[in-house]
Amino acid sequence: MRRVCFVGASNIEGMGDEDGLGWPLRLWQKYKGTDNEFVCYNLGIRGQTMNQFLKRAEHECEQRFHRTSHPIIVLGTGANDLSRFAEGEFAGKPRTPQTSLLRTFRALLSELSSIATLLVIGPPVIDADRMPFKMAKLPTLDFRNEDIETFSQIYQDICCEANIPFFNLYAALSQNQLYGRSLKAGVDGLHPTGLGYQEIAEHIRAWDAWRQTIETD
Repeated sequence: MRRVCFVGASNIEGMGDEDGLGWPLRLWQKYKGTDNEFVCYNLGIRGQTMNQFLKRAEHECEQRFHRTSHPIIVLGTGANDLSRFAEGEFAGKPRTPQTSLLRTFRALLSELSSIATLLVIGPPVIDADRMPFKMAKLPTLDFRNEDIETFSQIYQDICCEANIPFFNLYAALSQNQLYGRSLKAGVDGLHPTGLGYQEIAEHIRAWDAWRQTIETD
């Protein structure tokens, strides 16, 4: 049976999903009991940045791919790196400088694509009306849809250069009314309810690159 590792932060983990599934397990449910059923490993850790993915993802995936054939990694880029500081002397500045972020992204693509078939998912839409985002013991962060849209295109261009499939989740969800309602009903403007995660799962399931990959013997 195919093994699929889903790497990312809170949107991979499924934060805010009342059923505790997130979109990876909701996607897995669609294949359970079919010829294309796969083992799902959710390696999402809320709050992490791309650099933190780089420090752990290769090792964590390799442990799960031992003695398996045709492994798959789905990398959820997330929006943590794209946020801006909302207060203090660095207000308006990005949490992760662009040069550093893109260097890390390219390194992550190189590492993960060397051990498995790699698919990359862009960051999702946020509810701008509920920003900035405040959590205890962390700096207040401002997430902006315009930054997510811009970096989705940058990530897509880099993946295209590396011949790695990329799904622009921002473009898929930006005008999606069901997802918008789910996001507004969610915990913080960044994470939807289960209905929103189900919507993401359906989009990924219909994506040609995913279908071609999961259906390959």
